[in-house]
Amino acid sequence: MPDISDTLDGATDPMIRLRGVTKHYDGSDAPAVAPLTMDIRRGEFICLVGPSGCGKTTTLRMINRLVEPTAGQIWIDGRDVTHSDADELRRHIGYVIQQVGLIPHMSIGQNVGLVPSMLGWDKKRISGRVDELLELVGLDPSVYRSRYPKQLSGGQQQRVGVARALAADPPVMLMDEPFGAIDPITRERLQAEFLQLQQRIRKTIVFVTHDIDEALRLGDRIAIFAEGSRLAQFDTPLEILTNPADDFVRSFIGEGAALRRLTLLRVGDLPPSVDTGDPVGLTVGADETVSAVLEKMLTAGAERVRVAGAATLTVRDMLLATALPVQAAAR
Repeated sequence: MPDISDTLDGATDPMIRLRGVTKHYDGSDAPAVAPLTMDIRRGEFICLVGPSGCGKTTTLRMINRLVEPTAGQIWIDGRDVTHSDADELRRHIGYVIQQVGLIPHMSIGQNVGLVPSMLGWDKKRISGRVDELLELVGLDPSVYRSRYPKQLSGGQQQRVGVARALAADPPVMLMDEPFGAIDPITRERLQAEFLQLQQRIRKTIVFVTHDIDEALRLGDRIAIFAEGSRLAQFDTPLEILTNPADDFVRSFIGEGAALRRLTLLRVGDLPPSVDTGDPVGLTVGADETVSAVLEKMLTAGAERVRVAGAATLTVRDMLLATALPVQAAAR
C-alpha cells in the first residue's frame, strides 16, 4: 500500500487494529456497528459470527472500506488506512464473497489474473501466478485456465474465488460467508481444504459466518456479536465452549458444548493416566484430537492408547477431559 504513510508505533504484531470503529446509517437511531475495538494478530484466522443484523458483515466491509466508518480508526499492518485511497487499499486485500463474483465473460485465468493486471504485472508473470494459484487450490491449470465460470461447479467456483483473492499475495483476506451457498458435503470438504491451505500461506483472515460450528472448526479466535452489534465475546473456540461470557453466548452455542470440546482438545494436552504396565497396542500422535483418537479406539476395540512421547490414556481419561478447566486441558 505505497500511498499510505502514517505508521502506528509498536504495531509489529497486530495485522489489523480497529479502534472505536462505528457505523451509523442515516434514518436509524441504533448503530449498525457500535464502537468496536479489536486487535487481529498477523497470520490469525478470525471468525465473526452472530445473528442476522448484528453488524458482522458491516464490520468486515469497513476493514477494506467498502463501507465507510462513521467514526474510529482502522489500522492495517501498522498503517492508518481510515482515510487512505480506498481503491488502492482494496487492491492489497483479498476479498471472497458467497456469490463468488466471478466475471462471466472472462475465462478462469483472466478472473484469477485480474488484480495483478490492474497492478501492472507483465503477462508472463500473471500467467505463472495464475497457474501457481490454480494448482494451490486443487484445479489443474491445463484443464481449468481456459474455462468459463458457468462451466464450473459451485465448489470449483469457490476455489477460483479463493485463488483470485490470493493473486496479488495480499497479507489480509476478507471472506464473507464464502461457503454459505454450497451443499453441506462440499462445504465440509472446502473447509478442510482451506484449513490445509492456510497452514501453507498463513494469511491474516477475517471470515464472516452465521454457522457457529463452522466458526469453531476454522477460527483461531471467534468474535461473537449479539443483537444491537454488541461484541459479546472474542476468544478461542475452546475458551468460548468452556467459559461462555454470558447467557447470549451460551444460547448461541447451543447444546453439546462438552462434546464439541472433544474436537478441539489434543490428546497431548491431557493429563496421563496411571500406567499399569499392561500392553498397549495402539499408539497415536500428541497432536491428534480427542474425538479422532476415540474413533480409532472404538474401531480397534482398544481400551487404552499410548500417546507418542508420553504416557497412556484410557477412554475414561478422555471423556473426563470435557470437564477440565481450559487452562489444564489446552496448551
